[in-house]
Amino acid sequence: MLAMIVFCSAGVSASSIDPPMLGNAKRISGKWVGHYECFDGKTGVTLMLTGHKNGKVEGSFSFYPMSSSADMATGRFALVGFYYYDGSMILDSGAWIEKPEGHETISLRGKVNPEFDTFTGTVPECFNAEFSLEKMQRLHYDKTLD
Repeated sequence: MLAMIVFCSAGVSASSIDPPMLGNAKRISGKWVGHYECFDGKTGVTLMLTGHKNGKVEGSFSFYPMSSSADMATGRFALVGFYYYDGSMILDSGAWIEKPEGHETISLRGKVNPEFDTFTGTVPECFNAEFSLEKMQRLHYDKTLD
């Protein structure tokens, strides 16, 4: 009897650590603009993302100086990742497209709001410094993105 109780409780705890479900990432597609903080200070960012119905996200990460960091380098690298049903999105760096000397790629961990117009979170490689991005809106709503 004791073995059966232990087995049942083990089954409950195992299901509580299941990974979150992937969500339809089509509404993630588009241009996202904002900034992040890292060792060089506040840096401008533009993401060009394509989201897929299976939750996969791919695109590019461009960074550039802001007025407070005018001497900063510019660069661009590929991104790949996943969007989850709970709004979280994880984007990892891929290959460099334009690499400035002395720079490394970064990844983003955060949440997309329910309106799909902001993406905020942290940059693990920068001691979890914060980033904030807004989606640039299209003139016409595309129903195929639902």
